[in-house]
Amino acid sequence: MSELNNGQALSPMQHTRPRYTGELLLRTRPKVHRQIVRLLSEGVSANQICKLCHVTRETVRAVERREAAEISARKKSIVGILSNVAELGAARMEETIGKASLRDAAIGTGIAVDKMLALTGQTPTVQIANIWMPSEAEREERRAIDAKLDAIARRLAEAQEGA
Repeated sequence: MSELNNGQALSPMQHTRPRYTGELLLRTRPKVHRQIVRLLSEGVSANQICKLCHVTRETVRAVERREAAEISARKKSIVGILSNVAELGAARMEETIGKASLRDAAIGTGIAVDKMLALTGQTPTVQIANIWMPSEAEREERRAIDAKLDAIARRLAEAQEGA
């Protein structure tokens, strides 16, 4: 770090606007620094981190730049753990089908799968079925049409029998 500006460590790059590196935060508030790294690795948004840790967006960005490798490694580790939890939960669901503890195993598995998908940048598949329910008037109209069709079918059947 080549300069200090108001007590903040700056990067050695010569920009018109100095670039904060997050080193001062690491030295003065290490718990907050670790919390930011943990929250970033869990996929929490920068805005939420700013509110939770009482820091600016630039601080969060600086920590993210500084600790990118650690954050990536933590994400991979968490994904691995959650994958194992999801696999164990699915196996437990298979074993306990029909027993009372299935609900708990299903909830835990669902949470693990959702977290794993979120950390890998995937989205869960959501299937939505839009079911159109006819009104009573529409049902009555259908019944009338069905009755007319049934009458036509009866007449055709009678005509074939008589022929």
